[in-house]
Amino acid sequence: MYFAHVLMMSRTAEAHGRRRYWPIYEAACEAGLPIGIHVFGYAGYASTNTGWASYYIEEMTEHETSCSALVTSMIMEGVFERFPELKVVLIEAGFAWLAALGWRLDRNWRRLKDEVPHLKKAPSEYIREHIFITTQPMEEPEKPEDLMDIMGWIGWDRILFASDYPHWDFDDPHFAIPQSFGEERRRAIFHDNAAKLYRL
Repeated sequence: MYFAHVLMMSRTAEAHGRRRYWPIYEAACEAGLPIGIHVFGYAGYASTNTGWASYYIEEMTEHETSCSALVTSMIMEGVFERFPELKVVLIEAGFAWLAALGWRLDRNWRRLKDEVPHLKKAPSEYIREHIFITTQPMEEPEKPEDLMDIMGWIGWDRILFASDYPHWDFDDPHFAIPQSFGEERRRAIFHDNAAKLYRL
């Protein structure tokens, strides 16, 4: 049987950087597979840091905060130092938040790096080397150039298309990725980046 990646959920019993998960990361590296982390999680775990949301709109918007927490945990616990070949794909959590997380982590790391001496580089460097994102739900800022800036920071080679079809809020591939991105970037997002990552 062929597996494209090892799949985890964004809400788990413990933060993703904890050593209980390291055998999974080790096995993924040995098999040459990325870790896919899909939003949602186990029953019994609240979707927010302060308990259960009242509305679905809160829960679906919160996906980015659980992914922000797991990325921070994996970096600070030294996962990427221990497994330098590990690749992580964040699935259906949006992506505009990732740049802001990198900026904030770098600022705090410069002030508190003595607490995490095992980190050999700035947190944003681990993000750019190990984290991939999918486009769904596609961000839609008022200014299209803002989207280009964020995707440029993440890296055009780190972005994979996801439609989430047949869910009600799926992204139609004919409209989700603007023509203004140019044919090379569109081809990378729709095909080339995933083909390279998954060795297809």
